[in-house]
Order: sequence, then C-alpha cells, then structure tokens
Amino acid sequence: MRKAIVAVLSVTAFATSMLAQSKPNFSGTWKLNVAKSDFGPVPAPDSRTDMIDHSDPALKVSTSVVGGPQGNMDATSSYTTDGKEATNHMGPREIKATVVWEGPKLVVNAKTTYQEAELTIKSVWTLSEDGKTLTQNVHFVTPMGEADQTLLYDKQDAGAVTAKATPPPVVAAPASSGVKPNFSGTWKLDVTKSDFGVLPPDNSRTVVIDHSDPMLKLAVSADGAQGKQDFTLNFTTDGKEATNNAGGLELKSILTWESSTLVDNTKLKFQDQDVTVKEIWLLSDDGKTLTQNAHYMSPMGEMDTKMVYVKATP
Repeated sequence: MRKAIVAVLSVTAFATSMLAQSKPNFSGTWKLNVAKSDFGPVPAPDSRTDMIDHSDPALKVSTSVVGGPQGNMDATSSYTTDGKEATNHMGPREIKATVVWEGPKLVVNAKTTYQEAELTIKSVWTLSEDGKTLTQNVHFVTPMGEADQTLLYDKQDAGAVTAKATPPPVVAAPASSGVKPNFSGTWKLDVTKSDFGVLPPDNSRTVVIDHSDPMLKLAVSADGAQGKQDFTLNFTTDGKEATNNAGGLELKSILTWESSTLVDNTKLKFQDQDVTVKEIWLLSDDGKTLTQNAHYMSPMGEMDTKMVYVKATP
C-alpha cells in the first residue's frame, strides 16, 4: 500500500511560485528538500526534481525521482487548474485528478486504485513570500487508514536547471535509464540504518548474491532472534515462481523487473496464517548500498520493514 501511495504522490506533487493573494505562476524547476520534509509513513526518496510549465489554466509537470520505494522514476503529467478532471499514468497505474484554486493556494484532489481498493490524495501548496520555497501539505486516505506528509521544495536558479540537463555519470545504472542493475557481491546489513518494524532486530546478517540475470542466488548468514541461521535461496527475475526454504518456512516467490527496480512478491504460511510480502530492491547510484523495502500483509495485520545493506570491499 505504501508503494501505491508514493506513486500517487509522485504524479500529483507540483512545484509552485505563489505571491500574496494572486494566482501565482508555477513555471520553474523545483528540488525536494529531503532533510526538511516529513514523509510520514512513506520512505523518503534520495532526491526529486519537478520541472513545471504553467500557462494558466494549463499545467504540465515533469517529475524525476531518484531512489525511494519505487526506485528511480520519470513521469510527465498534464492538468488544468479549472477543476476539470485529468487522467495521467504513473507506470501502469491510472491517476485521475482535479486541480482548483483556493485563493493563492492550489489544491489537487487525486484518486487511483491499488489491489481493488481506492486511494485518495488531497494536496495543498503554499509558496513562501520570497517565492523560493514551496510547502506541500498532503493528506491521503486508504481503506486501512489515513496519513499526512509535509514536503518542502526549493526553487532552482537558471544555473541549477542547466546543471540538471547534464548530470554527472553514475556507477550503478539509474532507473531513469531503464538499465537493470546487477546485485552481485557480498552485502552486510547495517542494523543501525535499518527499520525492523515490530520484529526484533538481527544482531548481524550477511548476504552473498550471485546475479547473472535472470538467475539470482542468495546465500544468507544471519544471527538474530531465531539464533544463527544459514540458508540459500534461488530465484529467476523473469516472473517464474520459485520455491525455497528459509528457517523452516516454505517461500513461494515471483521476482520481476519494474524498469530498473526489482520487485519480489512472496507467499508463505506462519502459524497456519497466509502471509504475503512485497519487497522492493533498490541499488544506490554508486552501487554501494542495497535497500530492501518490504510490506507484509496477514490476517493479523500489516507491517513494513526497511533493510539497508552495505557492499563489502573485495
């Protein structure tokens, strides 16, 4: 659910340039200030930039996201500020949104569906008096509850726009290029940077990955609440179901690529209860950090975890 919410926010988050009580023009390049933003229950992206072309009522938003639960993403969406419904797409997901003025503020009401459940988002934008900072207050509603975010964007000058047009080279393939990364290597869990949710944290965990796409092999050595465990998992990334055993649990997993992001959908039984896990694998641009964001669903409730691995030096 958290990933769907992020996808909706990525489409409806606009940059603004508002003055007093007049209707502002949003045109320009805006960069998300990750450090000053509050992402609520949604994992923060590494970076995000929105380029806006605004000739009221027409509004065009080109968004570039690096990192986060969906990995790197690029999307362009078109709206009008006269309340007419606009339909856009974020990947395969259809987003319907209306945009209206409330004084000098712009209000976006968006809706989409995820696993046949409706998600709604209301976003309100306010610009600072100097026109350099956009505050975006977001409230989203799902069948499982509600949450809020406060996102802050800094307006970029002409030099920043020029620099964005020619970004520096990266080591690991960014998702904006659509290139599938290779996860091979020895990865050590950074317990201090990971979020285990309600689960007891591991004392340590090392994963040795042998990746020759579509073949993916993981040799796991963990020391945690269940004691010391060693097991090997074998998958393919072409959507074929793989069956493995980890710590006495049978896992049935389907791994697929979404652009340069690897998605693992796993089913298992725990205490006779069906549990489903959706895990997103994200590789940093320098290839040194692997982040696995997981969402668990069971009759007992839902939970999220975030595992951060650091690549060991050969």
